[in-house]
Amino acid sequence: MLAILPAIFFVTLLIGVPVAVALGLAGASYILFWSDINSAIIVRRMYHSLDSFPLLAIPLFIILGHLSESSGLLSHLVRWLQVLVGRMKAGMAYINVLSSMIFAGVSGTAVSDVASLGRIELELMRQSGYDPRFSAALTAASSICGPIIPPSVAMVIYALAAGGNVSIGGLFLAGALPGLLIGAGLLVISYIMTRRMDLVWVRSRMDYRELVKTTWQILPLLLLPLIILGGIVSGFFTATESAAIGVFYVLVIGFLVTRELTLRKIYEAIVYAAEMSAVLALLLGAGAIVSWILTVNNVTAELASFLVAFAQEPQYFLAIVAVALLILGCFMDATAIIICLAPLLAPVAISLGISPLQFGLVFVLSTMIGLVTPPVGVVLFMTSSISGVSVEAISRAIVPFVLWLIAVVVLAIFLPAVTLWLPGNFGF
Repeated sequence: MLAILPAIFFVTLLIGVPVAVALGLAGASYILFWSDINSAIIVRRMYHSLDSFPLLAIPLFIILGHLSESSGLLSHLVRWLQVLVGRMKAGMAYINVLSSMIFAGVSGTAVSDVASLGRIELELMRQSGYDPRFSAALTAASSICGPIIPPSVAMVIYALAAGGNVSIGGLFLAGALPGLLIGAGLLVISYIMTRRMDLVWVRSRMDYRELVKTTWQILPLLLLPLIILGGIVSGFFTATESAAIGVFYVLVIGFLVTRELTLRKIYEAIVYAAEMSAVLALLLGAGAIVSWILTVNNVTAELASFLVAFAQEPQYFLAIVAVALLILGCFMDATAIIICLAPLLAPVAISLGISPLQFGLVFVLSTMIGLVTPPVGVVLFMTSSISGVSVEAISRAIVPFVLWLIAVVVLAIFLPAVTLWLPGNFGF
């Protein structure tokens, strides 16, 4: 009767039930009507999955990203990059990518990147004569740096969904080099594609006084990722504690330095974080029920045996998982994929001798690419709404960028050092 579980899940999804509710209904229905398991296990598994100190990092990182925008630091960031690279021919495209890479060290999500920086980036590129389709595609693609460059909300969710057997700090470090590779590739592609565009290009000498002034203004934001990541890798505090320290740091900067932060903005950040965290908590709780059912029915062990026999080489297994996640990402929410599949596939990867950090990075990156692929890519729809460019047009223009994102996944699979070199040097 275990087949009733996926049947209920997919039927409820097809009629428009939210993913978290569909997961919960599937798991609860199986326990209540098709098994002799004590129904109290439903509450116990959900409570156990949410009774986690690292889980507090999620709302704190969401608040951190929101407050960074509200405190005026992002406007200083864009101005600093304008002084630094704005005089180059493809300068506005470079600003788009570089601002997303820097803000990724604060926000931890792709959605926050588009919501916070998207309008600014698109307006600058519009004024410089960029093709609106290219501008929208680059804005969407560069947002993927958010969940890859540390800190990353997606990696926190993955670590919790995978059973807590992987270090969040190690995952953060594993994403650093791939995140930089993503950004570097987007810069190169932007340079190549803008060579044929008729852009408004003002050649001017570097204004060093302005550079010093804007660097001083942006210094607090540049130090924030170093404080967060430095504290984690040095062992001074955990990922959750680093998020709390980051929030306190931004509050001090917002009130005493930029003086743009208000109590109203803090309230809005808390409400936004509460709404987002509630959705994630419901997904984690419902996913915990389903994961437990699959484990006690030996589905995890049987899947492991099958995959080990089918793909005995670690790289082949990683490639199969990556392809499956890229396909699923076109049709399912990224968070739901992580919560549903990480508990099943992470133990299989360990049994094949794959580093939990390498597998986690490949898993998260492959899943995040789904945010910018049709037909249900959340970031695509957000970018379309902000830019006024149709989803179809953005989907066509984003192809070169998506190909590079996939290339980084391939590098992470076949060159383990891409993900493991930095964590290894810090003892993870």
